[in-house]
Amino acid sequence: MADARPLTDAPDDDAVTELLAEALQAALAEHHVPGAVAGVVIGDVRHVAGAGVGHHELPRAVDGDTMFQVGSITKTLTSAAVMTLVQDGRLSLDDPVEAHLSGLGEATGLDTEAITVEVALAHTAGFDGDHLFIEGERDGLATLSTARRFFEPGTGWSYNNAGFSIAGEVVAAVTGVPFESFVRERLLGPLGMASAGFRADDVITRDVAAPHWVFDGAAYVLRGIGWQPGWELTPLDRAAGGLVASVNHLLEWCRFQWSGTGLDGTRLLTDDSLRRLHHPVTAEVRPGESVALDWFVHTHEIGPEHAPARGAASPGPNGPVTTIEHGGTTVGYISDLIVAPDQRIGIVVLTNATNGAAVTQAVRRTMLAELLGVVEADPVPDPDLRPDLDRLTGVYEHAFATLTVTAGDDPRTVVVTPSARDVDGWQPPVTSPVTFGFSSPTDLVSLDHPAPVKVAHFDPDGDRAQWMLWEHRRAPRTGDVPGAPT
Repeated sequence: MADARPLTDAPDDDAVTELLAEALQAALAEHHVPGAVAGVVIGDVRHVAGAGVGHHELPRAVDGDTMFQVGSITKTLTSAAVMTLVQDGRLSLDDPVEAHLSGLGEATGLDTEAITVEVALAHTAGFDGDHLFIEGERDGLATLSTARRFFEPGTGWSYNNAGFSIAGEVVAAVTGVPFESFVRERLLGPLGMASAGFRADDVITRDVAAPHWVFDGAAYVLRGIGWQPGWELTPLDRAAGGLVASVNHLLEWCRFQWSGTGLDGTRLLTDDSLRRLHHPVTAEVRPGESVALDWFVHTHEIGPEHAPARGAASPGPNGPVTTIEHGGTTVGYISDLIVAPDQRIGIVVLTNATNGAAVTQAVRRTMLAELLGVVEADPVPDPDLRPDLDRLTGVYEHAFATLTVTAGDDPRTVVVTPSARDVDGWQPPVTSPVTFGFSSPTDLVSLDHPAPVKVAHFDPDGDRAQWMLWEHRRAPRTGDVPGAPT
């Protein structure tokens, strides 16, 4: 990876593309990911670099038009689709979802009067948002009747995929057409993204990357693995993570975040609507990170020595730079999208392997440092902290694993050991134990986890932590460590 040095002179097009290619190729080689593509948009100018192959068994070079499942980046389109309806006067963010999905409360037992459209989009609905993945969708949204409840709607935060399933159904109910049809008409088409899609039938004639698992440096194509019955995501999942798109598509999506216009200059969203989408609606969900209408918002302080790239608006002599971002994960695909709207810069990285997060992080960090002077750094443990381990140790029930938290050999550490949940439904493979240090009395940073570094957070209130936040999801405490003194 290139050293983190801001560009003090406006870079020419070749320099940006070469830097992008170097960062991508180095990360791909280090982590043995079969294929990836990265792109940067600065103002209206795109730079794209591909590396590796889309399919390990049928090698074909990855380029800017290669299609990938982009997972939860889709949620940013769902929020924008909702905002078009708000702008049209057809719904309000304050509308209870029950107002558009009559009978949902009775079918699920959820408080669908308190779950507003905004609550669904901000991940504050308060129930287990991965329940549809685990249980399947044979009963549609009614399956949520058995989802675990964590907190009253609007009073806490936990990443919630099913909130977007609900939002997608609200869009369909208001418009009278399927969610993906409305998104295609109002967003994908006008933005020149019409060749992106949600179903295998939409993209079967395109160059589509296959999903891979990487083990011991070797890549294997994944088949029949995941919560969904086939390769494409099911209808209820599409608003949460079903988009299949290329880096060129998503660079256009980045540009839209500061322009609000289609390819022909037509206004699709006003500046006020864009600000509403991008403005935080939650307090910090972890240090330095808050949540807007699905976008994760970060503010970066930068010094006067950092100069912006060509085509970007200056952040001022001492910053700050605000970025909005979202990652995406489906089985065998990892993606990342980050936008600095005020500076008119977007960065996209798409990969076709389960360990692709190390690649997306390496590329984004290189380009953020070079183009914006933003130096992302991992949190570091505070060696002087002596956390109250008795308050934190215990058993916590995450959507995808039972997490047993025990004291580490070093009194400044804990070990989190995942194990399979006792549920009759889909579960991902169990991961290895991780040792964590503390960056604050309630914030964890991994000490022995492969890149990228893993973080977690404990409930800060009360004599015993009642939950922990793991992979952005709340995991309620269910008991003490077996055999531990009480």
